[in-house]
Amino acid sequence: MELKDLKSDWQNAGKAFKSEADLLSMTKIINHPTLKRIRIKLIAETIFLLLFLVIYYDWFDGDKKPFYANILLVTGVLLYVANDILGYISMVKPINGLNLKLSIKNYLTRIKRLSVFSLIFSSIYSIFLIIYFLSAINLTKEKGFLLLGLAIILFQLMFWSYRVWTNRIKSLKQQVKDFDADEDK
Repeated sequence: MELKDLKSDWQNAGKAFKSEADLLSMTKIINHPTLKRIRIKLIAETIFLLLFLVIYYDWFDGDKKPFYANILLVTGVLLYVANDILGYISMVKPINGLNLKLSIKNYLTRIKRLSVFSLIFSSIYSIFLIIYFLSAINLTKEKGFLLLGLAIILFQLMFWSYRVWTNRIKSLKQQVKDFDADEDK
């Protein structure tokens, strides 16, 4: 950015009047665009998975599957949805400390815990879903290859999820380091 552009932006700053209601709305965490995307994803996943629970018994022959497979499937879906909801609640309330540095450290701890639970519950849900669909079929060579392909896809999805969590945690760790470096000066 050129110095002229910077001066021009500085002089034009503050000319657009914002009402107090606008300022309050802008500063609320709930209005953050990232949280809005997460909320939309959460609502869509929850509706889809709960709808799946309503129809799975009829559409996917739940009555022909063993009882344990039905219980595992329902448990896996409910754990996955509960983890998503708890994760969203955790992200909506990032401030949890006496100052910003302590809040970020606490948030980092919660995000680390959330990442572990998220990966575990996603794995459990995937495994329970596979167990449900495999519980009443005769496994042939072709079906074995399909199962292997599904396992590879699920492993890749878990790996990508792990990378996303790792990047988030790395970013928060960098913020904590930046605060520590500022205090040392």
